[in-house]
This record gives sequence, structure tokens and C-alpha cells, in this order.
Amino acid sequence: MSFDCVVIGGGAAGMMAAIQCKENNMQTVIIEHTAKLGTKILKTGNGKCNFSNTFMTKEMYQNNNADYAMEIINRFNVDDTIHFFEDLSVYKKERNGYLYPRSEMAASVALALTGKIQALDIPVFFETSVKRIDRAGSEYVLQLEGAKTNTIKTKTVILACGSAASPSSGSDGSGYKLVKKLGIKVVKPLPALTALESDKKNMKLATGVRAYGNVKIMAAGRVVAEDTGEIQFTDYGISGIPVFQVSRFAVRAMEEGQRVEALVDVAADIKEDDLLSMLKCAVNTRKHQSVSESLSGLFNKKLVMMICKDIGIEGNSSASDIDDDICQKLVRHMKSLRYHITGYKGNDYAQVCQGGVDVSGLNENLESVDNPGIFFAGELVDIDGRCGGYNLQWAWSSGVVAAKSAFDYCNRQE
Repeated sequence: MSFDCVVIGGGAAGMMAAIQCKENNMQTVIIEHTAKLGTKILKTGNGKCNFSNTFMTKEMYQNNNADYAMEIINRFNVDDTIHFFEDLSVYKKERNGYLYPRSEMAASVALALTGKIQALDIPVFFETSVKRIDRAGSEYVLQLEGAKTNTIKTKTVILACGSAASPSSGSDGSGYKLVKKLGIKVVKPLPALTALESDKKNMKLATGVRAYGNVKIMAAGRVVAEDTGEIQFTDYGISGIPVFQVSRFAVRAMEEGQRVEALVDVAADIKEDDLLSMLKCAVNTRKHQSVSESLSGLFNKKLVMMICKDIGIEGNSSASDIDDDICQKLVRHMKSLRYHITGYKGNDYAQVCQGGVDVSGLNENLESVDNPGIFFAGELVDIDGRCGGYNLQWAWSSGVVAAKSAFDYCNRQE
């Protein structure tokens, strides 16, 4: 059994690559080690599938490979992505630059892609794993497990088997082992877009609170990242989109043995002097109530209870007992809640991984420098973006570029 291209992985990047290959009349097969295509797509955007973003700059990709990422994305950009899905009758809805299917259902995107694969009659080997990839003259021989045949031959291979994030979707990190067998360098994969754990005292008092704020990551005493948005306070630490956005920097710093702290400003939209005036006014106007009640027009009561405990007072004490000095202490803590970061949620929780195939071993076409005819796409590569559709855009773009490059490679061999 011989093909022009074998695509390993039936996720976003893999399906996009297979479609492009088949539309170029390449004999193509998808090898997927689960029983279904596009499982991880269904989880994206809280089930709504934030498939891209109109604001696309290299700053949206968070490691040293941002320039490489943008070179690939510029070859199949956001407009190309919109048109591709419109051709599949998936129309966009834009919200502050974030792009979703008009249905706001991730299944719409997954069904469009799987429907196209069926229409193109692309075979899929489900519940099949690739154990080895060996060079055999001008072709590659793939050793399979779970398929009716033990080996298949192909002119090109596109590895799009995902990262280690969200293993329940099939993205279990098994692709890294396959890559290493080819002698290709892999940057150690670590969770990104994940929640952070802390040993902060009293933090459980604010469990379940969501509040607009700013979070700064301090590593070895300096600010390495910050973001603003709705922060979620949990019984284990902090979560929410802004925490996800900065988490990769905290995780990497911890991996390097650095002390990491998160500084949270729960009044990021209020100047310190203004906040002090507002607190004084609140406790004076509502001095017949408790501190947490008097400040409930500004902050969630549970958050106030935690902050009060931090400075040594009880949130249910009378507001009439709060003098100017205590108000100033409250303000300082509200503007800089300090969380010592002791850990992070792992791959079961993380949306993507940082790390993966080192781009220094790839050429400008996502092809292995030392293994001509082997290409890479999606999360398997050491590219990770912020929340907001950037990781899916990387999947679409890298899938298309890898497929077109595989087509060009086959033509050169003839």
C-alpha cells in the first residue's frame, strides 16, 4: 500500500493538511490513533471554537519562534482561513477581533472539515498508531499498530499529531517519541495556557470569585509577563484568561528553578488615590455595616474577606472600626495581592503546550532539514500562541503550508 502523503494526526492541522494534499491530487491517508477526527476542536473556545483572530501580529506568539510562526501564517493568513471556511458554508461571527463560526458551535467547524474529507474520499485509519518511520530509498516505510496492514509506503509524511495538552482528546504527546526516533530535536514540552497553583494563606476565602484585574508574573525578582482581564480565584490559586496568557512564563521559570510570584491588582482600572478615596467614603457612609458589606459596591464580599484576613482584620468586623491607616493597607493589598506560585495545572488541564519540534531543525517549508520529505504542522511544533484563536490559526496555516510543500517535494522527485 503506497501513498504520496501520509498525514499522522486527525486534528485541526492534520485535517487541513490532508484536504490540501488531496485537492492537489495526491494519494493521501490520515492515520488517527483515536476513533474520531477533530476531537480537540470541539473543546476550543469553550465549545464555540474561536478559530482565528483579525488582530494577528508576532507578539501573539509567545516564544522565540514568533518570526518563524508569522512567516508561515502570512502564506495562509486570516483572510484565507475565512474564505476557506466560507467555501465549506461556515460563516464567521466577529467579537472584538475574535472569530467564531456564526453558529457559535465548535461542532460546526469539525463537521465541515470531516465532511470535506468524506467528500474528497480521503481514507482514514482510525485507532491506528505509527511506531516507526524508516527511510527506504526515495520513500518512507511506516510501521503501524492497529491497522489491517502492518506497513505502508509513502513519498512524504506530515506529522500533525499534536502536543501533550488535553490527552483525553487524543493529544497525548506520543508524537514526540516518533520525532525523537527520527533524530529531530524536541524542546521539552511544558503546559501553556493553564492555571497556576499557590500556597498563599487565606486564598480559599475567595474561591469562586471572578474579578477584573491585572496579573504580573515575577521570576527571580523581575516582571517577565503581565496581562489584564477577568481573573478567577480558586481554592488552589488563580485562573482565568489573563492567568492563562502569562502562565507559560511562570511554568518555564519554575522549570528553570526560579522563584515565581504572581502580583494581582484587583483594582487595575482605578488609580490608587481614587481607590483610597472610594474606600474611605464607603466605610464612612456604611459604617453601620461590616467591612465586607460596606465595600460590596466595589468588590465581591468573599474577595474583601480574604484581603482583610491578609492584613490582620476580620471582614465581618464593623466598618466603623476602619481608620485611614487600615484603608491604606487595604488599598496596597488590593493593588498588589502576592501569590507565591508553587505549581501549575498539568496537561490534563492545559489548552496547549510550549515546546515541541525545534524549528531550528526545519526549513522555511516546515520540512525536516535532516529528513527530506518529512513535514510538520500544528502543536507538535515549538510554537504556542495566546488565547484568542492564535493556536488554531497556526494549525490552519501550518497544515496548508506543510501540504503545499509536500506537493512541491513530490513534483521535484519526478
